[in-house]
Amino acid sequence: MKLALINPPSLHVYGKIKSGNYCSFPLGLGYIAAYVRQAGHVVRLFDPEPSRMPLETMFGQLREFNPDIVGITSVTSNFMLARRISTDIKQRLGCKIIMGGPHVNALPRSTLEGSPAVDAVIMGEGELPMLALADYFDGHGNIDFHHVPGAAFMEGGRYRENPRPEFISDLDALPYPARDLVDINLYQLHPHFQRGRKSATILSSRGCPSQCTFCANLCLGRKFRAHSPKYFVDEMEYLAGKYGIRHFHIVDDCFTANPRRVAEICDLLIARRLGITWFAFGRVNTLRDEFLLQKMKRSGCECVILGIETGDQRVCDLMKKGATLEMAGECCRLLRRYGITYINSFIIGNEGETEETARATVAFAKTLKSTLAGFNMLIPFPGTEIFQKYFKDYDSPATNWDNWCAIGPDLPYEPRQTVLSKNDIMRLTAWAYRRYYCDFFQLLRILAFVRSPAVLMTYLKASLGLFRQTLNWMRRSREKNG
Repeated sequence: MKLALINPPSLHVYGKIKSGNYCSFPLGLGYIAAYVRQAGHVVRLFDPEPSRMPLETMFGQLREFNPDIVGITSVTSNFMLARRISTDIKQRLGCKIIMGGPHVNALPRSTLEGSPAVDAVIMGEGELPMLALADYFDGHGNIDFHHVPGAAFMEGGRYRENPRPEFISDLDALPYPARDLVDINLYQLHPHFQRGRKSATILSSRGCPSQCTFCANLCLGRKFRAHSPKYFVDEMEYLAGKYGIRHFHIVDDCFTANPRRVAEICDLLIARRLGITWFAFGRVNTLRDEFLLQKMKRSGCECVILGIETGDQRVCDLMKKGATLEMAGECCRLLRRYGITYINSFIIGNEGETEETARATVAFAKTLKSTLAGFNMLIPFPGTEIFQKYFKDYDSPATNWDNWCAIGPDLPYEPRQTVLSKNDIMRLTAWAYRRYYCDFFQLLRILAFVRSPAVLMTYLKASLGLFRQTLNWMRRSREKNG
């Protein structure tokens, strides 16, 4: 079987395709491609954004490849474009089209009802269903979705849904993602992640045991499953040798979920002396062991990204973070002691948020002294508890999901989870950035972190963008108030 996998471009908040300056390899599609190809099927991976490939060019290459099946992934912010791409492909090629990814996992029925070109939605991890689909096609010359685990589809106008397959427990049985299907040199991380070195994203585990109400992890589940330390470090060594990768962005939902495993990975990195550096996402309740932090530093850990989210414990509990403000303070203090940079992330507009709790969040953020801090407006993504609780009526074929993302000067919805208005959340987010970064000591921390002109230019552009965002908010506020 010939399978084409497509990673649609992300949508800019103003509806335009991003410039493609900072993109990462689509690991999910890479794993599926490698798994299906290992079984003898022919796979092509299309990722137009890094090379800024026009969609017409991609359609032309698809026609030349003439796939039996096209698989398209999507997140909420690019789902509308993914749906338009599916319509174009169906009209041009007439082949079967499968869609997967976080958005359609959360809303399979409304996806199918509103996307007549999509023949099926794959729920859960994609490797096993896509291989079952490919093998059935080879054996029968057609596709019967009744035989595909995790498939949702329409039959005679009625919605059908097969049971989801069990999550893959032995991740070491999977081949490395098929990075050879694309030009790996096209992928460039953001400068403050890349740090001026050839970089790549990598995954060491799947699933997150946390219960955060704002997080959608239906595809990979709540159960933490991990590659063995040897498998993971072997992959790092392979990428360093084959592609010259010197810096790794570990994109696990929570790399530090199992501290003992992290320590074993660090031991292997120290022993092999690969000369690489890395950073990862962590949780404050898993990063309070000084012995572990020493190992992380010795093994090349340069930075940890922490989801602090709020400076109010009541709001933190409503979010089901499973952590305390005291844990956050202790974690950041220890990271400073052992010379590991940390970037803190916060959310404005949480359930139960008020003007006072939002301002407390910024005040708390300043006490943690992180090099960088991000303040994001809450987006109730499909598949999250907060979406199910307050925004379930958006689960409709008619919903326009364009701009449904946490980046930009506007909110795509009217808040229901807080007493704050849409205008309040935008105002407080802009204020949070000004309050945090217009500080002499914060500027010194940033300058100490900057190591290249490219990184410095990034921060200057970000500052200019924040200034424009503030002006836009002030203009909209004046217009609203007459």
